Amino acid sequence: MSRMGTVQINTPTYVSQVQEQFKIQDDFTLVEDSLIALSKRVFQIETFITEKVTEIKWDLDKGMDDLEERRVRNATSKQQRAMTGFNDLALMLSEVMEQMQQQMSGQMSGSQMCENPKGSGQGMGKMGDMQKQLNEQMKEMMEKMENGENPGKSGKGGKGGKGGKAGKNGQGMSKEFAEMAARQAAIRKALKEMSNSKKESGKGSKALDALIKEMDKTETDLVNKRLNNEMIKRQQDILTRLLESAKAERQQEMEKKREAEKAQKQERTMPPSLEEYIKQREAEIEMYKSVSPSLKPYYKNLVEDYYKSLKGE
Repeated sequence: MSRMGTVQINTPTYVSQVQEQFKIQDDFTLVEDSLIALSKRVFQIETFITEKVTEIKWDLDKGMDDLEERRVRNATSKQQRAMTGFNDLALMLSEVMEQMQQQMSGQMSGSQMCENPKGSGQGMGKMGDMQKQLNEQMKEMMEKMENGENPGKSGKGGKGGKGGKAGKNGQGMSKEFAEMAARQAAIRKALKEMSNSKKESGKGSKALDALIKEMDKTETDLVNKRLNNEMIKRQQDILTRLLESAKAERQQEMEKKREAEKAQKQERTMPPSLEEYIKQREAEIEMYKSVSPSLKPYYKNLVEDYYKSLKGE
């Protein structure tokens, strides 16, 4: 938009700018398919998406007409309106993605995933289970792609109606890629919260930070609909390291629990009847000791020994 205001309309540069605008229009056509598929699944945003997509398409079409007729000022106005529509859609999608992540994180918490974020082997184990499910979904997607289904093309026609079928396949795969990216983002977010809690207590883990970075790479690849053997291998490595971390956490918790149980001292209580009997015997012994019988030293020592035996000394 800014470049159009400085380019002369009778130069090759102007023509290249028009071609770039054509490319933006074509790219939006692919995005439109995914947006429409999403709106049909989430009825709360269907009206908003439909209206914004319609407005953007109109602005792009009219903007192209203005550019071809060398009406730069009018074209710039249409570009500005289209850009506003793009930003509105991006903001809405960002909010929807955040809500999805919060819901998935809440489901994890409901399953006691993060009840003890500072060191929960159970929480790590739950994340491992979810990562395993995501990995399996990615493998299934890989098989679909190997069977000839192309997630990057939406098909608009062709002989024998095959284009329409390809379009449906493309929309379906775009939806699956978005879901997988959201699931990986939710796992990464939960792991990030656990890592931050550990750091606050002085128990930060470089291993967790490395896992978070690997998950972030996966999200980027899924958003861009990239899926290959290298990604599958990376996902398996992420799962293995998650399970190892969960096992280490559980071992630490078990050790702490055993130490706590060992440190506890059991206090013995005496039955009331026995306690009363002992008090009576002690009172009798004190009474005997208060009497000073005239005894020879030998017998006196015997009496002392007797007193001691009564007291269990």
